[in-house]
Amino acid sequence: MDKQQLFEILREQNSSVLLKLLEIAYDEMSTNQRREVFGEFTKKSKRSTVDGKKLLKEIEQFHKESMKGVFYAPFEINSKNFSYIPQETEEWFDRIGELLEESSKLTEQGDHSNAVKCFGLLYELIDVMERGDEIVFAEEYGTWMIPGEEKKFIKAYMSSLAITATPEEFTTAALPLIKRDSYESFANKTYSLAISVANKEQRAQVEVEIKHQNIRTKPQK
Repeated sequence: MDKQQLFEILREQNSSVLLKLLEIAYDEMSTNQRREVFGEFTKKSKRSTVDGKKLLKEIEQFHKESMKGVFYAPFEINSKNFSYIPQETEEWFDRIGELLEESSKLTEQGDHSNAVKCFGLLYELIDVMERGDEIVFAEEYGTWMIPGEEKKFIKAYMSSLAITATPEEFTTAALPLIKRDSYESFANKTYSLAISVANKEQRAQVEVEIKHQNIRTKPQK
């Protein structure tokens, strides 16, 4: 295909034809290619404010699709394709990163009730993914594939929980994240984040359960 000739033809087309071609091209691209080509535009178009009820519905739908295996695309792994990551897997990680970012905005906006619901569903999915259940497929995958800053997401989640949750609810949500962080060299400092935003009663309950379950909160010397 002659690039110069093609673009001479494209310059003569109206915007509706060009947009249709862009849509087709988008559908044919991998997730990484989409980021490379359209990334700057999506950054500019991200919502400055988020509708909490609408976002919650989006996350509920994403949760439902994930649990049904919509993004699960297994293949027979061998020595030649072991590093291949299916498009569906790329899409899942890309989407959950976007939804975590949007949920963080709810915390910033003070919509703490919807933020807690949104984060709760997303971290439930992350937990299922890490257990190896049939949500995504690849030889190796994990939370490192989620775009965005997880420490920021966890702080937002803990902050909204601290405002809306009872000590028991706060502890139930915080402990799995604190425990996971202890397995990951305390990269996100989840315990410190949780304690810094919790009220007195929440902190006390967290400490009781950490002691009871013998959960590490800092690196061993």
